[in-house]
Amino acid sequence: MLNFNKKAFIIAEIGNNHEGNFDLAKKLILLASKANADAVKFQTYITHKFIHRESRVRFKKLKKYQLSHEQFKKLKDVAKKLNLKFISTPLDLDSAKLLKSICDIVKIASSDNNFYPLLDFFIKSKKKVIISTGMLSYLDIVNLRKYILKKISKFELKKRFYFLYCVTSYPAEKKKTNLNSIRYLKEKTDLNIGYSDHTLGIEACIVARILGANIIEKHFTIDNHFSKFRDHLLSANPKNFKTMVEYIRNAELMLGDFEKKIQTTEKIFLNQLRRAPYASKNIIKNDYLNLKNVDFLRPEKKLKHSFDLKDIFKKKAKYNLFKGQLIKPGDIK
Repeated sequence: MLNFNKKAFIIAEIGNNHEGNFDLAKKLILLASKANADAVKFQTYITHKFIHRESRVRFKKLKKYQLSHEQFKKLKDVAKKLNLKFISTPLDLDSAKLLKSICDIVKIASSDNNFYPLLDFFIKSKKKVIISTGMLSYLDIVNLRKYILKKISKFELKKRFYFLYCVTSYPAEKKKTNLNSIRYLKEKTDLNIGYSDHTLGIEACIVARILGANIIEKHFTIDNHFSKFRDHLLSANPKNFKTMVEYIRNAELMLGDFEKKIQTTEKIFLNQLRRAPYASKNIIKNDYLNLKNVDFLRPEKKLKHSFDLKDIFKKKAKYNLFKGQLIKPGDIK
């Protein structure tokens, strides 16, 4: 199981933004490290086992972007040296076999979250698996969970599988991003829930973290205008990605623990800002305390006693009290 330790696991989704340039792919890993990512992610495929040749334009482009399996092994080594987790999405079953042996974590794309031969391969593999849930309804996710649980235990599901809320749109409109789905899925399921982003900008990732996403995946590019390839525009460049990570880490600091307690920094103000009862006039022994003879003021000095103010007007003076006198618990009965 990933050790979130109050910190989200942040993935720089390089995908195909290297456009088949192996040196650029290596450089993007280095830039992701400098931008404080926890992991880098690619797409691994053999074009003719992924795209039908009749889709000529797409086939030609993805063939150009295709890196070899040997190159992916080298990219894994680059990531390891930079202390980054190496993740990739297999888009065919032969590539799945490679990634089983070299990846720290494997990612199933939204397009393949119903491709059961691929799911079955990784369910059996014992690898950590991230599944994007684009194009799935809540009921679909419940049924996918049931399918996985037919093959492994609940403990293994929790330990190995992570589900990313995702809107399959490029780019996803902000008004249709519906990030409350993250909170919904966290409350309605026992699954590890994260977020895979396709919006322009970095705001959605920050909001997703605040809503409880423990994994944040954002597309990553060297330059948003590197080419006309769609993914560059919806990616974060190195500067923006680093800013996003900084904002997320600051948000995590502010989110703190899931509890309500008096913070250490608050305790020094307890005696300065809490009110204490003072006699607003001379009070005779056995007189009841009331708003006519008691003022509630912030004390000038640290009090050595605590006072419950909610039922003070049910009490009588035990002694004669003088105007301006601090009324202590021992002064009333």
